[in-house]
Amino acid sequence: MRYVVLDTEFTSLDKRSNRLLSVGAIAMEGTKIRMGEQFYRVLNPGVAVPAPGVVVHQLRPHDVEKGEPPLEALEALHHFLAGSVLVGHFVHMDLAVLRKELQGTEQTLVNPVVDTARVHRWIVRRGRHTEDLFHHLENVDLVSLAKAYRIEFHQAHHALQDAFLTARLWQKLLCELEAHDIRTVDQLLKIASV
Repeated sequence: MRYVVLDTEFTSLDKRSNRLLSVGAIAMEGTKIRMGEQFYRVLNPGVAVPAPGVVVHQLRPHDVEKGEPPLEALEALHHFLAGSVLVGHFVHMDLAVLRKELQGTEQTLVNPVVDTARVHRWIVRRGRHTEDLFHHLENVDLVSLAKAYRIEFHQAHHALQDAFLTARLWQKLLCELEAHDIRTVDQLLKIASV
């Protein structure tokens, strides 16, 4: 099974005005991360980058000015995603901003989509954690799960680095899913589809 683990950075959390700034993705074949199959683009959405956002994602206005036009970058991303299951952490947020950028074009996102936060919660509910269940169900941000699964990380809020961190989390979750006899895409989508 080919997975593509995706992460995005955008101008703000305001759904009405946010725009895509960067997208990072890395391919996986089953549990193997394909380091040679990476995708990373900085986009120029043609709008000012709010100062609070720069602090979060470290993309300064002059970095964004040099970025690709969104439709050009998203066409390349569309090719990279072809034939894969899309995986992300709280991926509904990534999908929302990607779909917003694709409005008015002929491109659509038709890949099956899996959310690693949902997978983690499903696993926790099946007995992995017996103590402090509420903590394990609620603290599911990427950094907290990296710590819980003992995954080393250095920086958050860089699209490609967060995609790589999510890919390493996905490796661990895939092993847990196999232990629960989840082995097909149909089974996976029943528990973790967005």
